[in-house]
Amino acid sequence: MSRDYRPPRSVRETRAAAPTELEVQALWFEQFYRRELSTDDGRVAEIIQPGFWNHAAGPDFSRAAIRWAGNTETIVGDVEVHLRADDWHLHGHHADPAYDRAILHVVWEEKKGATFFPATSAFRRVPQVVLSPQLVAPWEELQPLCADLVQHPLPGAVAGRCSAVLAGLPAARVVEIVRTAGLFRLRHKARRWHWRRAIAGADQALFEALAEALGFHANQVPMRLVAQRLPYALLRKLSPTARLAHLFGLAGFLPEESVARLRAEPRGWLRELWEIWWKARGPLDYALLGRGQWKLAGLRPLNRPERRLAALAQIVAVLPKLSAALERRDQDRFADLLLAVRDEFWEKHATLIGTELAAPCRLLGEERVHDILINVFWPLVSLDDPAAAERGLTEMTAAPNSASRIATQRMLLAPLTARQQREALVQQGLLQIYRDYCLTDCSQCEACTFPELVSSWESPP
Repeated sequence: MSRDYRPPRSVRETRAAAPTELEVQALWFEQFYRRELSTDDGRVAEIIQPGFWNHAAGPDFSRAAIRWAGNTETIVGDVEVHLRADDWHLHGHHADPAYDRAILHVVWEEKKGATFFPATSAFRRVPQVVLSPQLVAPWEELQPLCADLVQHPLPGAVAGRCSAVLAGLPAARVVEIVRTAGLFRLRHKARRWHWRRAIAGADQALFEALAEALGFHANQVPMRLVAQRLPYALLRKLSPTARLAHLFGLAGFLPEESVARLRAEPRGWLRELWEIWWKARGPLDYALLGRGQWKLAGLRPLNRPERRLAALAQIVAVLPKLSAALERRDQDRFADLLLAVRDEFWEKHATLIGTELAAPCRLLGEERVHDILINVFWPLVSLDDPAAAERGLTEMTAAPNSASRIATQRMLLAPLTARQQREALVQQGLLQIYRDYCLTDCSQCEACTFPELVSSWESPP
């Protein structure tokens, strides 16, 4: 009798429908394909790990690791998954720098009748894998195995070796380990702002920290550059309109071409700012930021950098009050001041050329302010009062993001209560563990040192 595995056939007589794109992602995540995959350029790639499944904007999998046949070097990068080869161009990835780190384009079926070569915005060809003929079993047999993932997508990681070590510890010890990682992350942030405060002063350090936080992940660097090149000491001397003119002008968001196509309200807003900026631009010409330094694609309208710059302009006026709330460790007052930031024009617009928002939206919502408390307020408090910062983050809750979900999935933190899993300090600890171990590991956990580190903590001296 043959020893080959023969999967049971379904009782239904109809063939399974072709997979959706999400189902092809699930196939890739579950690694239901040969370990070595052929690409359309004649090479063979050994898949070491499929990467972290990204359910937000950007490539579908990050930190994937492959090795080309005949080469010992491990290649780490992104993987994009589509149903058809030409979806790469149809989705605009060839013009989006967010996809420049792609190392594989995985498709269900190749383009019929013509050869297709996906390329990055830098004109680098991305090797392409046609997955359907390289599965470990027919799609009809694999489809039920992908059903749970499609209905309840995982964050992008399977259980790691550390899960077995942590499962043998008391729940209180597991919480202590994760909180310790959170305190390390807190102190690391605090140390960074300690030196910035020593160099630029307390007000400027707070101004830069807020600017960076307003940039969120996509535009942290350009927002902080703006705050450094237009420091608080300069902006506080200007009128509210002049602050907007300087910030938008230096950031490159005041259009120089004809504005005749704009509606009357944006034209009026621009005219007033240009009257100020064209006179002030000369001495600041060296510091101008190009539009290419901003990430604009894939952003929610309310997260556009134009709205964040408008918020930063208004924060200048209340920075002394924010500093006072920081000194008093008064997070509620700090949050209320940020939530009260207003701008009549930008509460109704996301861009200058778009239509008005369906309903006015304040510049800083509760979720963004909550993140600022975690990433700015308490780290700055910890510079002078570490115990207060630890208490504050223990009492706060925080929603998990994709990185902390990956760490949770790998560590299988079942001993934690629902309240502990939402605790801000625990979430910070999960992010730190993810950054130090999960993110740097390209061996599918085999070479990760975190399990041994935890075991060493628990071993008697």
